[in-house]
Amino acid sequence: MIKRLAVLFLIVCTACQTAKIKNDTYKVATTSPELGSIGDSRKKYGIKNTFEVRTLPTLENKIRVSISMVPFNRKLDKVYKSKAKYNQNHSQISYIDSLPKKPELVTIKILDINGLVNELNANYNSDVVRLLKDTKKFKIITSLAVNLPVDEITKIRQADAYYLTNTHDKKYSINLYKSGKKTDLLDISPEAIVAFQTSKFCWATNQKNEWYIADIILGENNCKGNTRSVIPKENKNNESLFDM
Repeated sequence: MIKRLAVLFLIVCTACQTAKIKNDTYKVATTSPELGSIGDSRKKYGIKNTFEVRTLPTLENKIRVSISMVPFNRKLDKVYKSKAKYNQNHSQISYIDSLPKKPELVTIKILDINGLVNELNANYNSDVVRLLKDTKKFKIITSLAVNLPVDEITKIRQADAYYLTNTHDKKYSINLYKSGKKTDLLDISPEAIVAFQTSKFCWATNQKNEWYIADIILGENNCKGNTRSVIPKENKNNESLFDM
């Protein structure tokens, strides 16, 4: 009986730490990592999600992202309140189920995965790739659920394309475009971040037998084709005829 209660408690706690947003599972955590940041994703004490940022790649080219608005419902309101427990600076949201106009949560997701992969494999991110090879289990934030002011949501609706850019000192922003022209930018503060999704790296070898990042896939999905989620250890045989 005690074991069943313990299992039930863990299931309930885990459910409180995740949220379904537009059929995608997001992690609700004590931390608020930036989109594109790389670090260690794990559960603290087996229950609470955490993400410890270790590095922010340099982006010399802008990366296309998708942005969607999701009206609040009872479940999202519960998720937002659970996140607010970790961060008292979260802005208050007045959600009333009976009112026709609901507050909205904004999801920002990296759309151009290939462009991001090319940035990571570039020479100016060689230190990032080396870190990933050494640590093996680091992940990257590829989607955020954020709470933005109404005026910023209006700016998003007026744009037709969105890009993640690296302005200076590895500071990321979301640039808004309309008909090919930049109209505005969004700076996502940590206080605005409600939940996130992590993705893992898939590796492959080039003609020189060197390992490079071949793909980035969501969650715990399996790497496809000839790519691998972990670089295998080299089989080094240092024995010589004299040692035998």
